Amino acid sequence: MEAALLVPGICLLLVYIVFFTLYAHDYAVCAHTALESGIKGVYRDGVGDSQKAQDIKADLEQKLSQRLLWMREKEVEIQVNPIRVAIRISGGGYYFPEERIEVERTIYRTAPCETIRRSKWLKE
Repeated sequence: MEAALLVPGICLLLVYIVFFTLYAHDYAVCAHTALESGIKGVYRDGVGDSQKAQDIKADLEQKLSQRLLWMREKEVEIQVNPIRVAIRISGGGYYFPEERIEVERTIYRTAPCETIRRSKWLKE
């Protein structure tokens, strides 16, 4: 009687641990990939904002398709303007479809070289 209740409970617990690990892995991959691809879009290189958004989205799609384990239905939104790059990744997997991953990252487009060049501490 005890084994009839204990063994299915342990098996169910192990399955939940595996799915939680896959979920946590994909969340970390989405957060890291958003920052990694967004940093490429921060620097101004003479390319327009719409072209930069397309380049970031293509880079994100390529990296996410190689690295994700659980998430299948992903949606990627990119907004590039002169001040910042906003990246939003959301999606769900086949197992537990009501559980979704939502990652939003904002990377500000600053000009660090100009800021350092204009500061007075370099001249001192």
